[in-house]
Amino acid sequence: MAVRILLTGFEPFGNDDYNPSAEAVERVSSIRGARIEKLILPVVWGTAFERMQTVWEDFSPDLVLMTGLAGGSDRIRIERVGINLCGAAKDSLGKYPNGSEDCAAERRISENGADAYFSTYDEKSILNALRSAGIPAGYSFSAGTYLCNYILYSSLEKISREKRTIKAGFLHVPYANGMRENVPCLPIDIIVAALELALSNML
Repeated sequence: MAVRILLTGFEPFGNDDYNPSAEAVERVSSIRGARIEKLILPVVWGTAFERMQTVWEDFSPDLVLMTGLAGGSDRIRIERVGINLCGAAKDSLGKYPNGSEDCAAERRISENGADAYFSTYDEKSILNALRSAGIPAGYSFSAGTYLCNYILYSSLEKISREKRTIKAGFLHVPYANGMRENVPCLPIDIIVAALELALSNML
């Protein structure tokens, strides 16, 4: 039976009309016969993980790899932990985590969840694979408090709550070449290669 992979990226947000995580996800090719379900998520509190969870329940993945943009980063960031916090930042619909458009407030992602959950993929092995291929990469101990952290934490909490043995984690990717001037970036082909190497390593 083929291994099932859930692979996610994000729609554009903020001042960008393009998100390299979305294009990279769409361009990932077959990985050693695995079935890959690709999902591009909206940058919207609540809705992002609701959509992901719907596909998750239908597809029942063995592996989950999430991706998103880290503007300003000069490398692939291998996220090691998701924290139980939504920051006081508006989403693509102009709303804060509490659903308000004018009340900036942080909130916990899960009232009953742990303060943090560690990723369940093999971070060291992925890091070594990327660096061996000449792809700039490093560990990250904070996925922030925006939507990337939101889906990472929510996914890891789901795995913990359901007592599943699913490899899951998040890769932050830099801007792709041509998106911005005078900022770190990588060719989109390198970003795609990084995702494919990470997935191959997770199998």
